[in-house]
Amino acid sequence: MATRSKSSPLMMGSSSPFEAMKHVLGLRASVSEFPRLIEFAEEFAYRCDLSEGEKSRLLIILEELFTNAVDYGYPGDGAPGQIEIALAAKPGRLEIDYCDDAIPFDPLACELPEIDRSTGVGRIGGEGLRIVRSLVHEARYSRQGGCNRLALARRLTARRRQQGS
Repeated sequence: MATRSKSSPLMMGSSSPFEAMKHVLGLRASVSEFPRLIEFAEEFAYRCDLSEGEKSRLLIILEELFTNAVDYGYPGDGAPGQIEIALAAKPGRLEIDYCDDAIPFDPLACELPEIDRSTGVGRIGGEGLRIVRSLVHEARYSRQGGCNRLALARRLTARRRQQGS
């Protein structure tokens, strides 16, 4: 598992005083990298003793961000871009820094699809962003040095100890 104490090119400009404590993974923007992302997130959840529910929410957030970038962020037939994810767990808080060098896109500014109240169904597209937004308590977007940067945080639920442990 990649854990770095130095800032990488995509993470430049980080303002977190806990940078050295982050677990960082660099990926090519390619579907073939998805298993590495899942392995990284599951290992992080295990090392930080996240509950199953928190691990599931983390996996959903990362899957949505990664697949959106891979599917829509790199038009054309050029070489895949770069994606970097940094995760940090602090008491009561999970931080996710997501950076990619895809085309500019602010997932916090785009309008979400309306949901038809009678059917509970919305138009196709944008539902993943709705899910991500619903799973985090704080979100900031910036475009820095040709990269999209999304800083997300969620309050962690207290982990209950299993009986006998």
